Amino acid sequence: MRPSANDDFRELSALLFGAGERYRSVRASMRHLRCGGLATEAVNRYEEHGYHRGILHNLDHPYHEPRYSKYGDLDELSRLWHERPDRWRQETDLSDGSGTRYRVADGRGPWWFFTPPEWAGWSPTNSGEFSPDRELSGLLDPYELRYNELDYRILGTGKRTSGYGGTASVRETVEVVAEALSWDYAPLEPFGEGADDYLLSVDAEIGVILRLASRLRDEEYDVFEVSDVAFNEEFAEGTFRLELEGVEFEQVDP
Repeated sequence: MRPSANDDFRELSALLFGAGERYRSVRASMRHLRCGGLATEAVNRYEEHGYHRGILHNLDHPYHEPRYSKYGDLDELSRLWHERPDRWRQETDLSDGSGTRYRVADGRGPWWFFTPPEWAGWSPTNSGEFSPDRELSGLLDPYELRYNELDYRILGTGKRTSGYGGTASVRETVEVVAEALSWDYAPLEPFGEGADDYLLSVDAEIGVILRLASRLRDEEYDVFEVSDVAFNEEFAEGTFRLELEGVEFEQVDP
């Protein structure tokens, strides 16, 4: 790794991995866009690499052939509320138009999930594993991304304007390109498998990831973009509980 890459890695690591300590609450909207054709090509060449190296196996799939996948186009908007250390609420308007998916966790207390039309459950206790989809929570609390086998290179600084419904804000950012050191290690979400490289816009003050794009041949095929972000708000009572009219939640094992 180049000396400049080492310097960039240390600088970016300090920014990313301390993000969760720089705020007590965060509210954000984020959009997830995916180009199905390019995503399919990227993940399948990653699968073929792992198959030929003998490092990717799945007990539900024969060992003698790669496990190919196929992705469709995607355009989803999610809303997240997070109160440190582990209270989360996620609402995602599903791309297929079927409705809104919910994942709510009241810290170490009860948690709920609902996927339309009728998959609904709850548990009275949470040992800490239940949270929003990691591809979303990892943008707002990127601490676990330190385990990624990536070579980071800081491109420069900039400003990113984001927001929905007239609530746009301008945040100073650090612009980053990251390349995989090896495909022998599966990238953590939200980094796409089989990408050539990744572009990141990291909030220069807090360290959350405001935008992350996985690229194939310089084309973005999987993009997460945070908007309408606000820190250190007081959330209304009941934010981290879930009650939906006409929905009965079945208790699942804690």
